[in-house]
Amino acid sequence: MVKTRVLVLGGGLGGVSAALTLTATEALREKFDVTLVSHGWRLGGKGASGRNAKQGQRIEEHGLHIFLGFYDNAFRMVRGAYAEWDEPADYAFQTWQDAFRPLYQVTLMQDIPRFGKTRWHSWNLDFPERSGTPGDPRSLGPNGFAAFLIGALQNLVAKHDHLPGHLTAKLGLDALEKARAHIEEAGDGALDHGLIVDLLKLVQKGFQAVLEPLLKLSDEGWEFACFADFGLAFAIGCFADVLPYGKDGFDRINGEDFREWLQKNGISDTFAWSAPVRLLYDMCFSYKNGEATDGPENARFAAGAAAEILLLMGFAYKGAPLWKMNAGMGDTVFTPAWFVLKQRGVDIKLFHRLTKLETSENGAWVERVRLNRQVDLVNGAYDPFVKVGYGDDGKWLYCWPSEPDWSQIVDGDKIRDAGINLESVFCHCTAGESVLEVGKDFDLVVLAMPPAALADPAAALMDANLRFKQMVEVTPAVPTQAVQLWMTPTIEEMGWKAGPTAMTSYVEELDSWGEMSHLIPAESWPPGTVKAVEYFCGTARWPAGAPPYACGLPQRMAADVRRDATQWLNANIGVLWPNTVKDGVFDQSQVYSSYYRYNLDPSELYVQCFPATVETRLKPGDSGFVNAFLAGDWTRTWFSAGSAEIAVLSGKQAAEAIARQTIDLTPSD
Repeated sequence: MVKTRVLVLGGGLGGVSAALTLTATEALREKFDVTLVSHGWRLGGKGASGRNAKQGQRIEEHGLHIFLGFYDNAFRMVRGAYAEWDEPADYAFQTWQDAFRPLYQVTLMQDIPRFGKTRWHSWNLDFPERSGTPGDPRSLGPNGFAAFLIGALQNLVAKHDHLPGHLTAKLGLDALEKARAHIEEAGDGALDHGLIVDLLKLVQKGFQAVLEPLLKLSDEGWEFACFADFGLAFAIGCFADVLPYGKDGFDRINGEDFREWLQKNGISDTFAWSAPVRLLYDMCFSYKNGEATDGPENARFAAGAAAEILLLMGFAYKGAPLWKMNAGMGDTVFTPAWFVLKQRGVDIKLFHRLTKLETSENGAWVERVRLNRQVDLVNGAYDPFVKVGYGDDGKWLYCWPSEPDWSQIVDGDKIRDAGINLESVFCHCTAGESVLEVGKDFDLVVLAMPPAALADPAAALMDANLRFKQMVEVTPAVPTQAVQLWMTPTIEEMGWKAGPTAMTSYVEELDSWGEMSHLIPAESWPPGTVKAVEYFCGTARWPAGAPPYACGLPQRMAADVRRDATQWLNANIGVLWPNTVKDGVFDQSQVYSSYYRYNLDPSELYVQCFPATVETRLKPGDSGFVNAFLAGDWTRTWFSAGSAEIAVLSGKQAAEAIARQTIDLTPSD
């Protein structure tokens, strides 16, 4: 049987997912011959991480990576990889449970005006453990979100039932009970969504009548007012605009901005840019041109995608709402994927960068793929891993280094000394060109690279197909920045008493923080030196000037990240870690090591989900070209926002379009 040759261009989650799905069974492996191509020395895309051997084998990430508990497809992929891979007996991660840990707390930061001053408060939200294992099929009924929404509002009120009765008595809480009873009576049948909207508006009217007294009451009154105001507007919008229309409901409002949609549904001006609203804008870097410091002025997020994500985050997670990785994302996700792909016979070609896609004369299919072979290899093959110890019991991990093993590369020392970054499109390094012809070298191609990375090499496709051109040109993307600190005091000694958390909605531009001290056993620091590991990230502005940018610009911009981060820490860290402030500024002597990153390369940009852009995205199986398929979180799939879940789902759907069948990836762990 002649196999169909599939060329996957891109080594991020979308490409890896496509390759894993297309080789998931023996029957598929008999039909398809898969080659995965990626530039540089490692897989991962935006999820790539590296180990710095000169700095305690520290983990260096693109940013703060955490899986959410509703990432069903991403967890299925990871669970399946660990179940299939036959790890060495002393390998630290034998199962996916070894590689991930649950996190039940989320921290939102809110500035509260009181007595003529504005002070930042941390709202530490503890989520309950839910039944199920991440990656298992979801069992939420057709009216499940409706029941959860009303239940959440009732629980919020119950949590604050000690507030003065003369205030809470005016909230019309009996209307919430009527809504709950109606949903319960309906079961899986049709709901009267209009009735529920009317009941919620009664509660909203009563609440807004006591809003000012609540704000003046206490910080707790302010917090209750904020979440109640947000929750009511969100619920009214969901019952009015989304839930009556089934799966199409979210798409109906993707032309609107999320914040403006909340305002349309009655959120007060006081809370229209509060922490619950900011949550997704900060988490998903949703600011036009990276301009996050101007408040909501440049904030953009498609309302349908935002509403769906919040519902899934709050009510559809399994186990915990968040799952942190116990090593770098590369070590945790892409290492097992690599070994499973190799085990299945997938040919992985590193150090190859796409330079040009050429179409047939009629523009119907991809006829030729041109690749820049960045380097030649000393032995013709490349071993991408280093072994790094894990903990004190002799266990270890296969990890991706933060730079190539130059000894395996012809003239590696010269390339290194020239400052060439083999992952950066702005640095040119070539050992020759590989030209692949359709019908000879490949039959089908999966474009697993984001629009910004396709804009130049796919110019011929853009000329041949207007929809493809619109997708590339309209899909917004933004640079991001990341800061990692390895601290000599523990997090408790620094003054944070609330325990492990993931925080967002704080001062721009480093608005998000992850407490990552659990990673210390995964690194190799001298005993007693590093006692806390902390990650920050946020949007970043575009650099001055226009592309093409010079080689090394991202690294030089990292120096600006360091400068700006120092100023940010001096001004803002005292709220989180009061014991790290000395003489009014951040005490740098408590920092044992630090890493600063500016993500500018087209393949590293975060793909945003702005209003009126979702409809220009193309589905993985609908590229407009007969033999081309798409994979990545920039395609049209589910909620169409940048995430590991959508990247994996997109790769799976691309593979299913190629195979013309549904492919079950439910793991057998």
